Amino acid sequence: MIGSIRGAALLLLLVLGQPLLAHGEKRHGEAPADAASISASSTGSSTAPKARAADEAPLRLADEHQADPGSIWTSLHPATVHFPIALLLAAALAEFLSSFRPSTRLTNAVSVMAWGGAAGAVVAALFGWIHTGLWFAGDATMQWHRWTGTGLAVIAPVAAILSIRANRWPFRILLLATTLALLAQGYWGGELAHGPNHLGF
Repeated sequence: MIGSIRGAALLLLLVLGQPLLAHGEKRHGEAPADAASISASSTGSSTAPKARAADEAPLRLADEHQADPGSIWTSLHPATVHFPIALLLAAALAEFLSSFRPSTRLTNAVSVMAWGGAAGAVVAALFGWIHTGLWFAGDATMQWHRWTGTGLAVIAPVAAILSIRANRWPFRILLLATTLALLAQGYWGGELAHGPNHLGF
């Protein structure tokens, strides 16, 4: 038992420490020097690099919050977010239906989905931090996305614990808050992945 705990702790440390090692000398927001910039500097031209930097600014903004694009660990965050979103939203819908027609089977299904969604929320938040590394910068959208996701990793397990109690109202209130946070979180994630106003509002 102790050996299993130590092994799990070692694996967790390796996963969490990987983004720090992946950073190396790279800083967020820095663009790598390309051939055009090097050739322009060698000829003494000062206008070409500035124009080139202005043209590439949107591309840098799209990638500036990723720790290391070459690491598989930093690329897993998008793949981990869909299951907790689907499970927690389905749990909210099923709980809403059960409030009109109580059913033990439906209540048990809600509990299973709440626990699964809570576990997925923790995993998604963990890989979200691995995605950026220990980087706390970013615009307002990035901050809302980061801290709402971290908050969901806390309140979703609490909601799962409440789902097994006889009094359903604390669970329902927290599940409603979780649902609203998930909808906002998904929107902010889309803004980061696809650019501002990605829904065309």
